[in-house]
Amino acid sequence: MSRHHDRRTFIRLGVGLVGAGVGLPLLAACSTATPPAPTQAAASAGASTQTAPAQAASTTRITYAYASPNGLHFVATVGGEKPELGHPFGIEFDLLQTTNSPNAVNALVGGSVTVAAATPDSSWPALDKTPDIKQLWPVANGTPYVMIAQQDIKKVSDLKGKTVGVSALVGGADTTAIKIMGTENGLSANDYTMVQAGAISDRTAAMQARSIDGCANLEPQASLLRDAGFPQIDAADNYPSLKGVHSIVLMAKQSWYQTDVAANFVRAWDSITKWIYNPANKDELLAISKKTMGGTDTGAMQVYKLHVESTSVPQDLRMNEKMLQQFADNLRKAGIDNVVADPMKYVDTSLVTKTLQG
Repeated sequence: MSRHHDRRTFIRLGVGLVGAGVGLPLLAACSTATPPAPTQAAASAGASTQTAPAQAASTTRITYAYASPNGLHFVATVGGEKPELGHPFGIEFDLLQTTNSPNAVNALVGGSVTVAAATPDSSWPALDKTPDIKQLWPVANGTPYVMIAQQDIKKVSDLKGKTVGVSALVGGADTTAIKIMGTENGLSANDYTMVQAGAISDRTAAMQARSIDGCANLEPQASLLRDAGFPQIDAADNYPSLKGVHSIVLMAKQSWYQTDVAANFVRAWDSITKWIYNPANKDELLAISKKTMGGTDTGAMQVYKLHVESTSVPQDLRMNEKMLQQFADNLRKAGIDNVVADPMKYVDTSLVTKTLQG
């Protein structure tokens, strides 16, 4: 088993012990120095116009906490699978799964990881208590979830009285998608029961075991369920309010994001984003999707369509106030209490602005 898989397993076990608003240190260090990477890596990236350091004296490992391998984390996934793309900037991705957004936030608060990628709302309570943590840039735009149900359920309103599996009862991107789709179809949150069913692959297994009646899933797992005969009864993309949002954002502590390493991480992220959107890299990107997210060739193509062709991978790393406000409005529409009035108060745009304009 590789070191990355060992660490993923460790954080899955450890972060489950963390409370909703308190972090617990899981790992001893967030970055280590390694020998310089081969200089030909910059040429292989091809698509990037971002200027890299002339020579990276060392490589810093950035520990990235995220729910699970899926298209919402395409940049980090590619960075983890193709380390040569980050090496010209002195950056290496170390991906740690936490099964849901709140756990990723807890790992950051506890000091176990360098950065965390999570839904904006999953971090608000923690950021109120830890004001030196800020949201820095969008990781994913839109809400590319589809609602999958058991064979006897034909439409969203049929979920009344049923059990729906989610990644987290509060703060999951799929959770918000389900609540909005339910609201749009005449259901209140009291009309169905939500149960925590784990990450995307876990929810797929729960559907196959018939332990839940429905869930919101991403590709390629959605294709696997459809191919197995489970009907798709709705899609978040059917609702404009779910499209124009920052669904996942990246956050870090001020003591880190004011460093030169953080600036190089922005440059590496921007460069990998350009690599993703280069059509010449499509076949390799499809192979990475299938390897990391599972599924079939068809499922990998669906991932590409949803996240690249539909541009859910942000090409502009500046946080958009309107999109964050729409995210907050969606929560209110879903009947969630105590939604913040100004989600931009948790954002610091200085790192991205200074780095990409410099």
